[in-house]
Amino acid sequence: MRRLSRWLCAGLALCAFSFAAGAQSYPSKPITLIVPFPAGSTTDLVGRIMASNLSNVIGQTVVVDNRGGAGGIVGTDAVAKAAPDGYTILMGTIGTHSINPAVYPKITYDPITDFAPVIQFGTAPNVLVVNPKLPVKTVAELAAYMRAHPGEVNYGSSGNGTSNHLAGALFASRQQVKAVHVPYKGGADAITSLIRGDIQMMFYHYLPMLAHIAEGTMRPLAITSASRIDALPNVPTMKEASMEDFVVSAWFGVYAPAKTPPAIVAKLHDAIAKVINSPDVKKTLMMQGVDPVSGSSDDLARLTKSEIARWAKTVDEAGARLSN
Repeated sequence: MRRLSRWLCAGLALCAFSFAAGAQSYPSKPITLIVPFPAGSTTDLVGRIMASNLSNVIGQTVVVDNRGGAGGIVGTDAVAKAAPDGYTILMGTIGTHSINPAVYPKITYDPITDFAPVIQFGTAPNVLVVNPKLPVKTVAELAAYMRAHPGEVNYGSSGNGTSNHLAGALFASRQQVKAVHVPYKGGADAITSLIRGDIQMMFYHYLPMLAHIAEGTMRPLAITSASRIDALPNVPTMKEASMEDFVVSAWFGVYAPAKTPPAIVAKLHDAIAKVINSPDVKKTLMMQGVDPVSGSSDDLARLTKSEIARWAKTVDEAGARLSN
């Protein structure tokens, strides 16, 4: 029995030494950052900004792997099932880690137990825009038009379970109007359809909309942030448009697979924090309409849990639950 105990102690010590040695040498090869949305999406843009700058900080290449599909479920599930060694990480979002669990009755990962939160990266508000042929110029006029034309207004999104999908569903629910949701494979396709007139309205990250707004091919009605933004100073907030408690800002956070050694999570956190706090990166993110956010791994864990609860309530209110 004593010999067995000595073997067990020796084995545990060897494992502890191996984990410590692995953390000290980490990273010794390229890291894959899975972005669970298509190239050209806002999440892809944020992921590529992080990846290129993180490579410089850690001295290893960070490769972006776009695995879009099913509202981010495909790519997120791939990270949940990856080896917990720090070499496969995720650019998670409000959709993958708080909305999807509420929208889909069954998803193939658990946003809490299958991941080790690393750090929040940024936030970005959405803007409500309409096709300029729609005879409305305010949120109130849009709601009135939709009541007078039930089911005739289509709203687009970059996919089921995204913050822009839920914003549209919540708007219809709060205003007690009928609208048809049209999900696209990405925001670019939805924007094209809005300009063409295939859909009449959508909520989406404001940056890709700025040029179209300036050209007059879409009309902004309200921003979903708590306060007005410099890029659209004349566009009111949803609260100013008489819609209380309608703050819908997308957020981005980096996650590793569950059981990733804490020392590796800490190294990733510290390296990404350096990226976020770099003046050049802050400027780049803000130019892209993303507010940089840092904080601790525990901060991201708390955000994830609180957002899951918040969106479960919102999805129930909006009646936006889907079938897989």
